Amino acid sequence: MKHPDYPGVSSMVTRHGKTRWRYRKSGRKDVMLPGEPHTPEFDEAYQRAILGRSAPIIRHPNSGHPRSLKAAYRLLKETTEWRALDDRSRTRYRQTIERVLTLKIGGVEWGDGPIADLKRAHVKKILSEFSHTPHMERIVLICLRKLIMVALDEEWIESDPTYKMSRNPQTDGHKAWTPAIMEKYEKRWKIGTRQRTAYALALWLGNRVSDVTRLRWDHLVTKHIADGDQVRAVEGFEFVQFKGRNRGKSIFLPMTPMLARELAPLSRDTGTVLVSSRGGPYKDNTLSTRMAEWCADAGIEPGYTMHGLRKALGVKLAEADASTRQLMETLGHSNIAYAELYSREASQMRLAVQAMDKVAQVESARKKAALKVVK
Repeated sequence: MKHPDYPGVSSMVTRHGKTRWRYRKSGRKDVMLPGEPHTPEFDEAYQRAILGRSAPIIRHPNSGHPRSLKAAYRLLKETTEWRALDDRSRTRYRQTIERVLTLKIGGVEWGDGPIADLKRAHVKKILSEFSHTPHMERIVLICLRKLIMVALDEEWIESDPTYKMSRNPQTDGHKAWTPAIMEKYEKRWKIGTRQRTAYALALWLGNRVSDVTRLRWDHLVTKHIADGDQVRAVEGFEFVQFKGRNRGKSIFLPMTPMLARELAPLSRDTGTVLVSSRGGPYKDNTLSTRMAEWCADAGIEPGYTMHGLRKALGVKLAEADASTRQLMETLGHSNIAYAELYSREASQMRLAVQAMDKVAQVESARKKAALKVVK
């Protein structure tokens, strides 16, 4: 649409739905005009365009050079994928990306360089800045891939410099609580305390932190389950797992005698089962921090977390010879590999003991056979 007050000026709508203004004249390159008509910056740029003079480049503090990593980051934040992230993930990625973009090489920030010039060697150089923390190095690679995917979608580049590049640190992850560690914790925190309730929910339901904080008394229901030729009435918690809210899995977890003893003293009119000292639910990060403090108060070494209690239930299930499918349905895993990990570890120990028992029996029999009876 042409502007009545500015000959040669017409509007255009960008793919993001924003209206921009440009000066067009036959034989000349189109000139994009900043701001809105009748503003000082617009009028100055319009006069320069009429006279054929180049307009001075004014950088917005948060902008990036065209087709740079910073420009890709700006577009990334407008994508559906970015908006779909939960607050915690979005904050983590934002902090990591902004940290990467401000890294400098030769006095110039990585973020200002053209993304088309980003080579595999450059990616390795960026990752090397985080090599002392392998998990952070992996997150940086994920963030770089997000920016590169934007560049590929915008056709700024034709290939991915991170193709088949991986950073998967080999660690044991969260430590499963051992019986000795559990005994220490239970001795320090008695049934009925919030410290013990958080522990019990994570252990006997195998819940993640995000599910422990959100578990409500109105999730407690009674189900009628067919068991052979009988129908059992089973009390338990039914809820949708919080992780991956767009694809949350609805699960029912029975109230075991162990959990029933833990929850018996609690009031059932508090909304959430676990209540903070302020009378409301915990935030996920706050509960994780509090658990570390409660473990320290119990004389437990660092490294035993809420998620470690979830793993401890996985170990108990595997040691009780639960099937892989039973493990998956109890812990809410959608990937069979996670459930098989518990089964393999328990089976390895059981089979190793059985095998060595057989070896001991053979050796014992051999020694008896070697004895000679002299009359």
